[in-house]
Amino acid sequence: MKKHFISMCLGVTLGSAAVAQNLGVDYFLTEQFDKAKEIFESKLGENPAESNYYLGEIAYASGDTALARSCYEKGLAADPEYPLNKVGLAKFLLKADQKTGIKTLTDISKEKASKKNVAVQVAIAKIYYENGMTAMYEKALSAAEKANKKSPLVPMLRGDILKLADDVGGAAGEYEQAINLDESYLVPYIKAAQIYADINPSFAIEKLTTVLEIDSSYPLTNRYMARALYNVGHYARAIDIHEKSFNINVSSIGELTDYAAALFFSQRYDEAAALIDKGLTKDSRDFVLNRLRMYSALEQQDYVNGLPIAEKFFALPLEKNKYIPRDYTTYGDILSFNRQIDAAVQQYGKAIELATDKLDMYKKIGEQLNKAGYPGVGADYYNLYIEAMGGEADTKDYYTMGTYLYKAATTIVRDTTVDSLYAANKANEYLVKADTTFGVITERMPDNTLGFLYRARVNASLDPETSTGLAKPHYEALLALIVSKENYNQAYRKELLEIYQYLSYYYYLQFDANGNDEDKSQVITYSDKILELNPNNAIAQQLKEALSATPEKK
Repeated sequence: MKKHFISMCLGVTLGSAAVAQNLGVDYFLTEQFDKAKEIFESKLGENPAESNYYLGEIAYASGDTALARSCYEKGLAADPEYPLNKVGLAKFLLKADQKTGIKTLTDISKEKASKKNVAVQVAIAKIYYENGMTAMYEKALSAAEKANKKSPLVPMLRGDILKLADDVGGAAGEYEQAINLDESYLVPYIKAAQIYADINPSFAIEKLTTVLEIDSSYPLTNRYMARALYNVGHYARAIDIHEKSFNINVSSIGELTDYAAALFFSQRYDEAAALIDKGLTKDSRDFVLNRLRMYSALEQQDYVNGLPIAEKFFALPLEKNKYIPRDYTTYGDILSFNRQIDAAVQQYGKAIELATDKLDMYKKIGEQLNKAGYPGVGADYYNLYIEAMGGEADTKDYYTMGTYLYKAATTIVRDTTVDSLYAANKANEYLVKADTTFGVITERMPDNTLGFLYRARVNASLDPETSTGLAKPHYEALLALIVSKENYNQAYRKELLEIYQYLSYYYYLQFDANGNDEDKSQVITYSDKILELNPNNAIAQQLKEALSATPEKK
């Protein structure tokens, strides 16, 4: 069972529901132990009994039972009439000798200082609950209710126990009852906000706004208001709260994590990374901080340093944590930018296994691999997406995959580190796939020029010597489409130059091989069209000069 320590403030006004506000106690009850500890250590001189009790409870919560016992003993020595230190020491007695422990706690509950003190009765009930003594817990809780039926402390305890059982709705209901019993007591508002900051942040904001209406300077709202605002995407407002309240020396790792996350999702990556690094000096093995540090390294494009950061994150023990798809895709991205493509693909595979939306994951991985310089592998992931869509993929997805394949082909033939024969064969494989892909676009969108343009370019690459004219029908189809458009000479000037240049050169090669006057005429026609668009075009001028220097063939 997870330890969950609750000790109620002794400032209970007998005969009323009011509970005195005490920041140290409030921080303790909401499990912000670092801040509670700082306050109680500062008050040891003026209120040693209370301060030692809560310092003992904090030590007990952290597992340091020896220190806890010492604190209770010091508190009892400072004020023998302060009952909560007796309750603290009775915890140890109950574990050593249950019968004697029960008698001791019963005697404490009947003392004059305790009998009408709801906080003491609730603290005793909590001890019985933590030790699995259900009947004694119910009896002690009944005594707490008899002490003061209007006290918010009893439903607050019930809420905490339901929270332990992951009954969020039940816990919230008990906290709401505590609020109704004493609307001026702020702790149950904070407790309600704690459980709803992540699952229903709007509700948490509503509760915390009420707290600020009661006490505009109440500091316990800061962390959970910032967290709730972060969870509804109001990063700037969350950061503003953190900037005013955050203190690296006393703020918890949780607060630091929330602050860093708000900075990260506001794309303030350098600031997020710097803050995370400070947090890691406090706890180098914090799972979430290490995750955010890895994310930040990728966004900062710090791929070299990002690799050991990612390796460290995945070497941490999982314990109660779980990996999410973004963990694996981030690691994969960092590996891909470090030219470790096989390892990257392994990580992407793990991300896909976890992803609920595998289709979107295929696309994102494909885009990232293209960005990292692996358009061919990126096209493979896009193809997985298109296949999974079963013909329902958008035309722009075919276009993206086609451009990746075309880019992969042109990239590999320029790569001097790859065997030339392998590069040629692989480039040809990419180009054939690209031609098929762009063919889908021309079928789906016969009035769009892009499909025809890229089919022409792909086929020109498949026929680099222009010996068979593979690209010719595609350029001609593109030309026919363009000239049907309004103001086509201006709107498609670049495409027209490309078409005319290809066709003029194709017909020049045909004329050079066969001496056919029709081919020569076509060379002149298309060269003149080039010069109309660009009078200084050197290729068109050279072709015409070459024709004029060619002797007539009979």
